[in-house]
This record gives sequence, C-alpha cells and structure tokens, in this order.
Amino acid sequence: GSGFVVDPNGAILTNAHVITDVADVGQNDPVTGASEVYVEFKDGERVAATIVGWDLFNDLGVVKVDPADHPVRALPLGNSDAVRVGQPVAAIGSPFGKQSSLAVGVISATGRTIDSLTSRFAIADAIQIDAPINRGNSGGALFDAAGRVIGITAQIQSTSGTAEGVGLAIPINIAARAIHDLVRFGKVEYAYLGIESLDVTPGLARSLELPVERGALVTTTVPGSPAARAQIRGGTSVKRVNGIDVTVGGDVIVGIAGKPVRSSIDVGRIVTRTLRPGQTAGVTVVGADGRRTVQVTLASRPTRAE
Repeated sequence: GSGFVVDPNGAILTNAHVITDVADVGQNDPVTGASEVYVEFKDGERVAATIVGWDLFNDLGVVKVDPADHPVRALPLGNSDAVRVGQPVAAIGSPFGKQSSLAVGVISATGRTIDSLTSRFAIADAIQIDAPINRGNSGGALFDAAGRVIGITAQIQSTSGTAEGVGLAIPINIAARAIHDLVRFGKVEYAYLGIESLDVTPGLARSLELPVERGALVTTTVPGSPAARAQIRGGTSVKRVNGIDVTVGGDVIVGIAGKPVRSSIDVGRIVTRTLRPGQTAGVTVVGADGRRTVQVTLASRPTRAE
C-alpha cells in the first residue's frame, strides 16, 4: 500500500485496509491492526512506524514515524468540494510494488456513492478518475494541477483486477476530520441517524403524489435508533414505480440542522460531516400529517461488531 505525510510531526495517511486485517475477517468480527508497520521513503530508507488509528467507515488509517528517523514534509491539502469533472489529476502510489509511480488523468465524475471495503456503510462523495491505478496504489495521494492533495486513492472497479480507467478516491475534505481526530484522540466517531432512504425526484414525487419534489424518502427506520425514537416513519408497503420496487409510506426528510436535504446523499453528508454523536439537531420531515420538525439526539455510528 501507499501513504503520504499529512503533518510535520510524522503522521502519514493511508487506507485502513492497508494497515489492518479488515479484509480478512468477517463483517461482525473485531478488526486488529498490523503487528508491525514500516514506511519506505522515496530515497529507499525504511523506518518503523506505529499505528495511530483507523476510520473503517471511510477506509482511512494513520500511522506515525519519528521525524528524527527520517525527515518528513507534509503535503499541502486542497479543497475536494471544489473539484470538477474534466479537471486534470495525478495519482502517486506503489502499484505492484513500484514505488513512487505517477499516473495522470482527469476527474471522470464527482459525488459518487461507493460501497466501503471496510464497513457496511457507503462512502459518499467519492471522486472517480480515469488515471490508471492498480493494487498498491491504495492510500496514495491524488493531486490537482497545483500539487494539492484532493483525495486518497482507495479502489478500482475492474473486471480483470487491474486498471480499466475507473479509479475511486476518498475526498480529502472527508479525510481531514479523520486525520484531526485520529491524531488527537486515536479514534474517530461519526453521528448516526438510523435510516435508509431513497432520492425523491420530481417524477417519483408525481407517481407517489408526494407534496415535495426533492428530498430523502425514508424507506426504513432502524429499530431503537435516534430516528425511531424521534418517531421518524419508515415505509409501510411496496409500490412498483417505473420498473423499480419502491418502499413507500415513510416520511420525506427535507432538512437537517437548518440545512436543506434534496437527496439521500445530503442526509449522510450533513449528519457525518457537520454533526457529532450526542448532538441534538432538528430534522424536518414531510409526511402523512404534514410538515414537522422533530428534535433528534444523534448516536454514534455502530461498529462492525454491533
């Protein structure tokens, strides 16, 4: 795997699946870190590192080296929220063990929701690139044209197991919080609402006779979750809409903590990026009894073993 320095004290960001056994254990089994970790620098020097912690939800991990063992220089971080399709990018990693290999391309898409390799929660806002990345690129830096890190290369989607022009990177803006919390506390926790939802579009709204054209239609409310305790309603029946089975009858979320919700991805983005476990936030929903705002005290996202 690959990684890059994110602070002058020797913290190095990589993927969680690079430094843990998460890929080899069952979904409900505890995850443990590697017993030994070494970092090899571009000059060939190899030094021992310690694991600071990991974020399984976004497949991120931080290890630390002693700057006295090898000089380090933190890379400048960019703004992944500002990237656009067609923007040139460069990925640096160690595909097939070939250290410090450069691959160039463009951003193919933004805002992708992808399955996590390390948890049952999806990763939102992933960056899709056409730069050829392969096994060993995991944890490497994705740069913009100005040399700022905008993402961490994490996955390829391929039928052959090698690069086919569909690489996926975790946005640096998502990683920034994980870096801060892991370095400071050794762990990172995310807020949890406890729903599954579906994007409301104008066409779907017409078919279901919903009073709003955009939002997140709640299909499932997890029993015992903050959403369930706040009486946010999930779906009650299934209806066929344009060839797709849709669970209907639930509330439509249109706002959280004063921020508008126009899609399911907005729910995850607001809850995980701007709110904290234990915080109480107003969730505005539209349902059978009209529009209402309920106060929800958010929990911490359950781990794999919960």
